[in-house]
Amino acid sequence: MAVSDYLEADPFNDMPLDAEDIDLLVNRAEVKARLSALLDFAGKGYPQNISILGEDGIGKTSLINFAEAKARLVPDLFTSRLDVTERTENRTVVRALLSDLLNQIELGLGNRLLGLLSLGPEVTQREFLKRLQGTQVTTTRQLELSDSLFQLFHLSHSVSETRSSPEDLFQLLEMLKETLTLMRRKPKAILILFDEGQYVAQSQSLHLLQQMRLLFQRRPYMLLVAGSADLFARYAAVEPSFNNLFPEQNRLRLTALEDDHIRELLTKRLAPVRKKGKGIEPFQQGCVERLTALSEGNPRYVIRIASASLHLGRDRQAITPVMLEEAWRQIVQEIGRDRFDKLSDDEREMILILARYQPLNISQIHVNLKSAVDLSTVSRRIAALADKGYLTIETQGKQKLSRLRRAIYQYAKSLL
Repeated sequence: MAVSDYLEADPFNDMPLDAEDIDLLVNRAEVKARLSALLDFAGKGYPQNISILGEDGIGKTSLINFAEAKARLVPDLFTSRLDVTERTENRTVVRALLSDLLNQIELGLGNRLLGLLSLGPEVTQREFLKRLQGTQVTTTRQLELSDSLFQLFHLSHSVSETRSSPEDLFQLLEMLKETLTLMRRKPKAILILFDEGQYVAQSQSLHLLQQMRLLFQRRPYMLLVAGSADLFARYAAVEPSFNNLFPEQNRLRLTALEDDHIRELLTKRLAPVRKKGKGIEPFQQGCVERLTALSEGNPRYVIRIASASLHLGRDRQAITPVMLEEAWRQIVQEIGRDRFDKLSDDEREMILILARYQPLNISQIHVNLKSAVDLSTVSRRIAALADKGYLTIETQGKQKLSRLRRAIYQYAKSLL
C-alpha cells in the first residue's frame, strides 16, 4: 500500500487557522483559556490589555483569529481589527475603527455612513440625517444623533488627512464612544485587535501604537496585540511607558513545540483526510523526533516539512525520517530566504558574521562588525534576534555563545 492510499488529500496547510479550525492548534490550550477569560471579563466591564508574543510561524495570527471570533460572541464587547502593513496610514485606522464599531450597532450602518467621509469637509449634517432614515434609530433621536455623527466625521476627516497627534486620535475615539451611548448601545469594552504583520510593519505599528497609547490607559478601550517576542523591548526604547500598559500576566508568550505536541499535530491534521491507517501513519516511528529536530519546534516548519514529504513519498510504502531530511533540504533555502529578507541591514551583518564563524560570543561578533556600534548595542541586537527565533544562545563555561538556527544558517552560508 502506497502513502497516497492512506489519505484523500494533503492536510498540511500552513495558513493561519480560522476560529472553526482552532482545535488543530496544539500546545496552546492554556493561552486560549486565558484569552477566553480576559474577553469574558471585558464583556462585564473589566477590560485588560493583552499581548501574544512569539517568533514567526509560532501561531500568533491563529490566536488573534480565535480571539476575534470569541470576542464577537461576548455581549457588550465591541471589536475592531487592524492588520498592519507598511502602507497602513491614519486614514486606514480611522476608517476601519469607525466602520467596524458602527456596524456592530446596526449591520451596514458603518458602511452607509463611511461613504460620507470621502466627500470631505463639505458634507452637511443633512446628509447624515438622510443616512439614518430607515435605520433602527428612532425618529426622535435621529436629529440629535446626526449632529453627533456630523461632528465625529468632521474630526475623523481631519485626523485621517493629517499626521495627527495621539491626543487627536484619542479625542476622535472618545467622541465615537459618546455616539455609541446616544444610540443606546453603550459597550462595556471596546477591543482593538492589532496584528503586527509578521515583522514586516514594525516601524509603522510602532507609530500607530504611539498615537493610540492614550486609549489603552482607560476604559472602555483595550488592546490585544500580536507581535514578535521582542515587542516590549522595541517599543519601550521609543515610548518608556508602553510596558506599563500590559500586565505581566497578560503577556502570553508562545513556546516551541516538543515531541508530544508534534505527534498530536500530525494526528489531528491527518484524521480528517484519512482513508486507511491510524495515528500518525503513513509517517513511521522516528519521524516525530526528526521533525522536532528539523523544525526546531516551529509549527509552520513542521507543517511545511510534512507536506513536502508526503509529495516525495506518495508512491512509497511509508514516510521515513530520511524522506523528512530530503523534504527539509528542498525547502530550507526558501525558509531561510524569507526570514533573512525580514531583517534590517544591521541584523543581516551579524547573521552573516555568525554564518562564517559561529559559535561566537558578543565580543567576537563586535570585533568583526564593520559598522561602528558599541558592545551594549550588539548585545541588545543579539538578544532580539534570539527572541525572534534566528539564533540560540548557549552557555559554555563562563561564555555565552550565539549560534544560528538551521534554516537561517543554511541560507546565510550560501551568501558567503
